[in-house]
Amino acid sequence: MKPNMYYQSVNGQVEQHLSINNRGLAYGDGVFTTAKVLDGKVERLASHIERLTMSCKTLNIPLPDMNKVIIELMAVAERYTLSVAKVIITAGDGGRGYSRQGCQTSNVIITFHPFPEHYANMQQQGLHLGVSSLKLGISPLLSGIKHLNRLEQVLVRQEVDNRAEDDLLVLNYFDNIVEASAANVFWLKNNVWYTPELKESGVEGLMRNHILQTTGNYCKIEIVNVKLAALVNIQAMFICNSVMGIMPVRQFQHQKLALMPCRDMAKFIEDIC
Repeated sequence: MKPNMYYQSVNGQVEQHLSINNRGLAYGDGVFTTAKVLDGKVERLASHIERLTMSCKTLNIPLPDMNKVIIELMAVAERYTLSVAKVIITAGDGGRGYSRQGCQTSNVIITFHPFPEHYANMQQQGLHLGVSSLKLGISPLLSGIKHLNRLEQVLVRQEVDNRAEDDLLVLNYFDNIVEASAANVFWLKNNVWYTPELKESGVEGLMRNHILQTTGNYCKIEIVNVKLAALVNIQAMFICNSVMGIMPVRQFQHQKLALMPCRDMAKFIEDIC
């Protein structure tokens, strides 16, 4: 059996112990990012660091020395041809209550993990996407931020594990389409690509943002706030995040979908990187 973790450090020290007063443990008071490591390099490292920085500032979490984080990530990544890197920043150690008073220093946890082996097969075959019975709450204050409060996603993933589909599309309490269990979603209809607006709920994934920023001359993409009915008679669909990249959907509920538009998009993104 392969190890589920290659490397772990807390505040730059290689160890596996956290304080029981860590606010990330007590309240989910922190943020994180997950990146693909390929050929000894963290893909889109600058974007991951920028997101962590902006998220900490938005949530008023003390910003650690990001140069040290970068140096550690780059040094450890050189050991691996293919893996997954994860960085967690918590608001430090504090007392029992919600107040951060006395928390002057954040904690940085860095881990490296094996790359999911099943992704290669799913890239080739495409996945079957259903619709979750759960709905995401409306949280404009936190929407878009990859914070440590992930109980909704844990419950969605639990539902995925008990369903026949490979993943599930999730709506929010306004019945608007948001995302998959751990990925953003795009769909093609009438030769226009669409992706959900994320002002109410959801996470603005780095791969989603990369696609939106780089495909202007390749295709038309619209950001929309729509219900499930908008997905009737779509041509193609994919989900995406920084680790899996672009993952084609071969079937959405009972609709059979084309894989080639997704593969063409993936090739375009790969060629411009």
